[in-house]
Amino acid sequence: MKQVLMEVLSNLKDTNLLLGCLCGLGVIFLLSNKRKSRKIDDATTKLLTCVEPPTSDIAHMCDALYSPPITSDEAECADHLREIIRGKDFLRYKSLETDPEKLLRISKNVGDGEMNGALLTRFTVQFNLFAGSIVAMGTQPQRETLYATQDNGSLGCFAFTECGAGVLSGAVVETTAAYDPKTGSFRIHSGTETSKKKWISQGMFAEYAVICANLMLEDGTKNGGPHLFYARIQHRNPKTGKMTPVKGVSISTLNQKTALLGLDNAFISFDQFEVEHSCLLNRFSSVDLETGDYSLHLPAGVTRMVDLLISRLLTGRICLSECTTNYSLALCRRSWAFASSRELWKGKKPKGLLISELPLMQAAFVDYSRTLSIISSFIGQARGKVAKCIQDDKFTYGVVEETCISKFVGTSFAVDAVSVLRKMLGSQALYAESFLGASSFVCNATCAAEGDNTIMELKIVQDMFRGRTSLFPISLLLSSLGFRQGRRVVFEYLKKIGYAMLIREAALKDGQLLKDIAWCRAHLIIMNTVRGLKGGAAPPAGWLDSYESVLIKFPMPVQC
Repeated sequence: MKQVLMEVLSNLKDTNLLLGCLCGLGVIFLLSNKRKSRKIDDATTKLLTCVEPPTSDIAHMCDALYSPPITSDEAECADHLREIIRGKDFLRYKSLETDPEKLLRISKNVGDGEMNGALLTRFTVQFNLFAGSIVAMGTQPQRETLYATQDNGSLGCFAFTECGAGVLSGAVVETTAAYDPKTGSFRIHSGTETSKKKWISQGMFAEYAVICANLMLEDGTKNGGPHLFYARIQHRNPKTGKMTPVKGVSISTLNQKTALLGLDNAFISFDQFEVEHSCLLNRFSSVDLETGDYSLHLPAGVTRMVDLLISRLLTGRICLSECTTNYSLALCRRSWAFASSRELWKGKKPKGLLISELPLMQAAFVDYSRTLSIISSFIGQARGKVAKCIQDDKFTYGVVEETCISKFVGTSFAVDAVSVLRKMLGSQALYAESFLGASSFVCNATCAAEGDNTIMELKIVQDMFRGRTSLFPISLLLSSLGFRQGRRVVFEYLKKIGYAMLIREAALKDGQLLKDIAWCRAHLIIMNTVRGLKGGAAPPAGWLDSYESVLIKFPMPVQC
């Protein structure tokens, strides 16, 4: 990324463009006006008191995810998922092929109970990362092999992150998969301590895995880059439940976590683990059985195999973001219900003030619930685009950008909102009934899952400077001038881009500058997207004032 940014910055020699940007900043600043007061209205009251039920086609699935009791027993939680996998009236793997948005829509409906983060994590690992990867990257026969396992309730995992390359590293792996034409098989190997798979959710109880490994060709002298393999890694005794790894696979558990105790996370390493030729998910790339020759057959418009592989993480980012944002909003509703019924000291008066009537308390509930709703609406729009991309086998750069924005804005602000609720409720937050304890830590977990939020921010900036997305999106900038919050962000965006042009290479070492550019871009896209929604879906007047109050900050802090 450093080299790319250096090339772009060094080529920006047009001082007229820079001067034009800086002159425009002054005009935009003068167009700004005073922000309006933020008071509770009927729309906000409805947001804080009413829950939209799931549609009928996913209602049974949502009930199945929230009806099992929360448990810290990993084996019990794994059994809960097996029951869901086997359920005929629930989500079938086949629907990932015929109706990909159905899985994504489930994530939005978090209910109003305590978050069963362990079971929900298992669910998205099983249906999105594991099964979804096989459906997306596998041939029809490979899909049918997956479909045949559903009635048995077999569990799977996604063996991607490693000790030396985790959620802060992008699509980097050291695990290798060397093809041997003599045996017609691949040998998957963890050659170093850092190549051991780590933080593999459901790895202790998985019978199968989708394994990410570098495909080694020409007797191991050529690295074909990361590819996915679908293989059995353990056998399960149906009577005792005991798991036994197959030859060449070693599995051990991570240290005990502070939350999500019902979810197992594993180390997985491979010692010349031999898998059949058919285990390579070969819908878009293949290795000749006899000669070992490698061939690519990518969809139109896709130039690299790694781009398809990374796209597998995009669906997970939508699921995690929408689930986290809506759960944080559910906690706002629960906390508001308490605040609306908790009477303060009344003295000699017949009735005291309610917590919800205190101006600062009310303003906080108003601002945070509205902002979560705006972010949720944006993620909902991105979800529909992601589903379309799945069907087309091609993710556009614009959709990739919106997915990354959904991830780092949705999950990070959800964490901040939960923190604010704890502060406002005081001792009430210590009660289990508040749901603000360990179960709410799922919001923190999703910030790191499927690519850390810092990586998502840098991805936004990287794509801008590489020309994948426009550095100066004229229509977006012009439409943003039509409302005060947009003008403020355009001012900051042009100012920071101009500063990056001036300092050139030094901009690469200014993490705060890159972060601010990413968040400017995110604010512009989010606000313009929700303002353009039709049929009453756009946020009511004044809601963007709340969004600005709690989320538009420069320099952008680690915590909002």
